Amino acid sequence: MIFVAMLANRKEYEILKEQMSNKISMIFIDDTHIENLQNIKFDTLIINKPIKTHQKEFEKICKNARYLLVNSDQNKSIENVKGTIITYGLNHKCTVTASSIKEDSIMVALQREFINKQGKLEEIEEERVETIDNLDVYGHIIWFILNKIYGKSMKY
Repeated sequence: MIFVAMLANRKEYEILKEQMSNKISMIFIDDTHIENLQNIKFDTLIINKPIKTHQKEFEKICKNARYLLVNSDQNKSIENVKGTIITYGLNHKCTVTASSIKEDSIMVALQREFINKQGKLEEIEEERVETIDNLDVYGHIIWFILNKIYGKSMKY
């Protein structure tokens, strides 16, 4: 089983966890119990809200993640990471961004290539993602990235 840790608001975490429960085990992390997770190696670490406290503990966890997904609209860059850093957000410099947002779908653009879990090169592309109820644009971008990392068998 693949372990993914997510620093986000609880509602967004619960929606994504439910959507991906057949492939990925997700763990919610926040500032209150970060010290307990320093020795766990996560395949993917998602940072979807600002890191306000325990900066050193978060850096230790980030160093060992195979993939680090960082909301660059809310966080500055994280350094000394061994894995693949994938930035996302609404700014044009991100690895993945939303190029068009409509009520029923979002056009998500992969702007830089990376190697997925199966060793396949994920190439630059743009793809339409149907919206999931109660999930914001950042959640949809995370969903898109996880689909690229772990394979097409995950459905939107």
